[in-house]
Parts: sequence; C-alpha cells; structure tokens
Amino acid sequence: MSPHPRQFQSSMLVSSLLAAAALFACGCNRMNGYAANVQGMNYYKQGNYTAARHEFHRAAIEHPGNPDYLHNMAMAMQKQRDVAAADHMFRRALTADTAHQPSYHSLASLMKEQGRTQEAVALMDGWSQSQPRSPTARVETAWIQRETGNSAAAEQELRQALRMQPNHPTALAHLGQLYQDTGRNREAVALYQRSLTANYNQPQLHSRLASMRPLHVYS
Repeated sequence: MSPHPRQFQSSMLVSSLLAAAALFACGCNRMNGYAANVQGMNYYKQGNYTAARHEFHRAAIEHPGNPDYLHNMAMAMQKQRDVAAADHMFRRALTADTAHQPSYHSLASLMKEQGRTQEAVALMDGWSQSQPRSPTARVETAWIQRETGNSAAAEQELRQALRMQPNHPTALAHLGQLYQDTGRNREAVALYQRSLTANYNQPQLHSRLASMRPLHVYS
C-alpha cells in the first residue's frame, strides 16, 4: 500500500508560530494563548495527550476564536480516544474558520477511521462547492476520493486544482503519487520535480523521488 498522500504536506498539528512583535501587539491574552499552545505541542510530541489537551484548552480560553488551538485540542482528544469530543471540537474550529484546511482534513480522517466514508466525502465535497476558487479544497477532496478508491475522481480534482494554481506544490505531489501508484512513473517524476521547484522543503518527496531514479533513466 502506498504511503498516505498527506506525507507531502505539513504535520497536522498546527504550530501557529507568529512573530513576537505581532503577539505583543495583540495583547496578553493572545500571548498567553500562544504560550499555552506551544506547551501543548511539546506535550503532544512527547505523547502526553492529557497534558496537551489541557494546554490547548487553556490556549482556546485565552483566544476563543483561534481555529488552530481548537484543532489542536481536537487532535489531543482523538489521541485519547475521546472521539465524540474530537468530532465536536473539529466542527467548532470550522465554525471559527469555515476554510480551515487542517480541521477539514482531520475531521474527514476521523470519519474515515470510523467507517463513515460517505460522510467524509460529503464533508469535502461541501467544502469544495462552498469554495469554488480554492485549490486547497480541491486537493483535500482529491485526497478523500483517492482514500476511498476513486482514483479517477481524485485525478479530476487535482487537475482542477492545478488549473487554478499551476504550481501548487501539494497538488503536484499528490498527482505525482497517483500516477506512480498506477505505473505512470515518468509522469510522476516530472510532477515531483515541479512540486519541489515550487517548494523545495519536502524531505519525504525528495526520498520518494530518489527511490525512483534507479528504476528508470529520466532526462
């Protein structure tokens, strides 16, 4: 089985690393929220999800409208197997920001893990329809289509994303993986190279591309 397409994107735990000057300008509450979020991230990486959830909750109290903090709290809840609470919190994040990509992806992943694949597809379709000019929404819709075995629909969504933004690095990488999975290696390599030109900082994509080169000679 090929690696999850999400490997080409950033970690699902949102860092929210803002400039210090901007934080001080926003006031103490936001600074406290930022500090609590950072501490929560540290606990999360250590596998201490109870402490992480507590810190993310503190961050959300200090800055209730920040979807990143709500998303991170939902991720900690999910790690604790508090699925209902995680589902609810992801939805709260989407209420705070109706275009919050991490929350769409995480909620759809949660649904898929529970066997609620039709709900996951409907969630992404709804986002894509509500944001017809968003290539990111198309990329995420393609991801869930691919995860549910609909490669043709996934390819169509990715091509639409690239028509909107021809050098979208994630769309290029995902389409490349889709092509690699179906044996279209030459096209896959070309797309991977384009993706790295747009965003060179993709270590896993570098590894994938390097593993393919001994198999074929490309100009």
